[in-house]
Amino acid sequence: MPFPEMVDAIGRLLRADPARTLAVARSLRAPDRSLESTVMGMSMEPGLGPGSRIRIALIPQDRHEAGEVVAYVADGQVVVHRVAHRGRAAAARGYLITRGDATLVPDPPVDHGRILGTVTGVWRAARWMPPNGPPRRSLRARLARALSLAVAIGALYVSPRAAASALTALHRTAGALRAALARGGSRRAPRPPESF
Repeated sequence: MPFPEMVDAIGRLLRADPARTLAVARSLRAPDRSLESTVMGMSMEPGLGPGSRIRIALIPQDRHEAGEVVAYVADGQVVVHRVAHRGRAAAARGYLITRGDATLVPDPPVDHGRILGTVTGVWRAARWMPPNGPPRRSLRARLARALSLAVAIGALYVSPRAAASALTALHRTAGALRAALARGGSRRAPRPPESF
């Protein structure tokens, strides 16, 4: 068993350079090999909240299907999201559309070469268990998710670059809307002046 200091040093090195993480994962690919990691963000809640321990299979895999949870490198970090669509033809071939379980808007297209692997386990109740399926959503959330996914898929088949631009704009709009709703929700009606 490796020394904890060595494991910690390797972890810091890989976190500092996610592209190196991808290179290490490629070099380690083989049946029955995996990486373990800790989820940091909230985009996969409630099934994978911050602090969740996950196991990422390093099995050579050419195809990932809708519903699978994958780990990939994007914008200098490792992202863990669920596959929403796999491009099958023309410009879309070799790309995935992913989305966090807690988000409405899909991520920009993910090139297959940036995928570390499939999340095969979550540490719960002192054992490894398969990841949960996506949570149930309200009708309004399901409609918003379906519409944003349709836009993403349509754009992906035209051009992955166009899809990335459209989804980045949708993410900014969704973020601005969330911020506005949060500000609006925290405002209280002015209190009437106290009478003497």
